[in-house]
Amino acid sequence: MPGEELLKLAEKHIFSLSIRDLASALSYENMRYGMARMMYALDSEDVLCVFGPDATITRNIGRWQAGFGYGAVLRWREKGMYFPEMRPNACGMILAKMDELPSQEEVIERIAQVEESDIYLGDTRLETDFGKGNHFFELYKTLEVSPDIEDRMPSTSYYAIMHGSGQERRDVMYGAVDDGEWVKTPLGKISVLSGSMGKKYYRNWLEYNEFSKKRRETLIKEVLGDLEILSNLTHQGLFRKNEIRLGVHDSMDVSYPPGEAILPVALRWDLPLHIFKGKRSLSEEVVKRAGFYEKANETGSMKDLMDVNILPHGGGYKVQMPYTKIKTVHTSMGNSFILQGMKPASKVDEMSPKKNISEFGTMIISNPRELPYTYRGESVIRQIMTYDLGTEVAKLQPMMTLKI
Repeated sequence: MPGEELLKLAEKHIFSLSIRDLASALSYENMRYGMARMMYALDSEDVLCVFGPDATITRNIGRWQAGFGYGAVLRWREKGMYFPEMRPNACGMILAKMDELPSQEEVIERIAQVEESDIYLGDTRLETDFGKGNHFFELYKTLEVSPDIEDRMPSTSYYAIMHGSGQERRDVMYGAVDDGEWVKTPLGKISVLSGSMGKKYYRNWLEYNEFSKKRRETLIKEVLGDLEILSNLTHQGLFRKNEIRLGVHDSMDVSYPPGEAILPVALRWDLPLHIFKGKRSLSEEVVKRAGFYEKANETGSMKDLMDVNILPHGGGYKVQMPYTKIKTVHTSMGNSFILQGMKPASKVDEMSPKKNISEFGTMIISNPRELPYTYRGESVIRQIMTYDLGTEVAKLQPMMTLKI
C-alpha cells in the first residue's frame, strides 16, 4: 500500500479527545506516521489510537522521530509483536499522606542526604531525579475533599507526590530498539520485536515497571520518612501485551479494585492538584457526542473505544508559539514539520509589538524538543468533565515544589 494511503488509513483509526492547539496538532500529525508503519509491519489495519485531553508533543527525540506523539493509548491486535521505538519508561506518580508538613529546610537537607547515600534496590544504586525534565517532588495541603474519600484522604492531612521513572535501568527498554527487526515501510523503517525476543522484551518490561514503582516508594520514604502510600501508578508503558499508554492513566488500573484507584492529575506548580477516581470510558453517549460513533463502527473500534479507560496524568506541554497550520514533508531523513499561519509582514513597521513577536516567516522543525513551552492549565480538567472520564474527589493546593 502506498504511503499516502497508509496515512489516510491511520487517520481513520485515530480518535482525539484533546484540546485543539499547536501541541496536540503536532502530536496528531506525527502519530499518523507511527501508526501507518505499525499497520504495514503488522499487515493489519487493526491499530487504534485514542488521544486524551492532554495530547501533546513528546520531547524524547527517538520516540518522536519514530512517529509517535504523547498523551495517548495505542492498541493493536497482535499480542506477540512489540514496537520498542515507543520507548516505555515506566514513568508514574506516587501519592502519599503525611500528618505534618515538613519545612523547606528539612526537605532540602533530607534530599541532600539521600543524594550522598548508597541506597540500593537489588544490585542497583538509586539516583535522585527530582529536577530532571518534567519530574518533580511536590507537597500539598487540602482545598476540597469529597465525603466519599474523606476516610482515605482526611482534610486535616498533608500530601506529597513524586513524579519519576526507573532511570537507572532504562537502557533495558531503550536498548531493545536495536534488538528488533527493522521492517522497511513506504514511510520509513520501524523496529519490531516478536517471537522469543518479544517474550523477553515483555518480561523485561514487567520487571522494569515493578522496579520503577519500588523506586518511587523507596525514595519518597527516604525523603519524607513515615507516611502512608495512597497510590503508585504508572502512566507511561505497556499495560497489556498489545497496549501502550504514553502519558495517560488507566482509570481502571488493575493494581487496585475496579474504580478504587486514586488518580492524580498534576497540571502546574501554580495550580491545584486534582484527584480523581476512575470510571469506565468511553460511554456510548460520549462516543456519540465526541463524533466518534460512525467512524468507530466503520473501523470496528467501538469495543476498544468503550474500554479505553483513559485519564490524563497532567496538562501536557503547551507550545508557546502562535502558528495555526502544519504541513508535513516526509523525506529520507524523516519528517519535517512546516509551522505556518501567521500573516507575513513585508516591512518592519508591520510587526506587532503588542504580540511581542515578529509576524513573518514559517518555522521548519524535525522534532519539537527545542520549541518554547509551558504546561496547560484547568482547560484539561474541563475536558475530563466534558467527556466523563473520571469523578473528581479532591483538590490539593501546592505548598512546595522541588526541582533539585
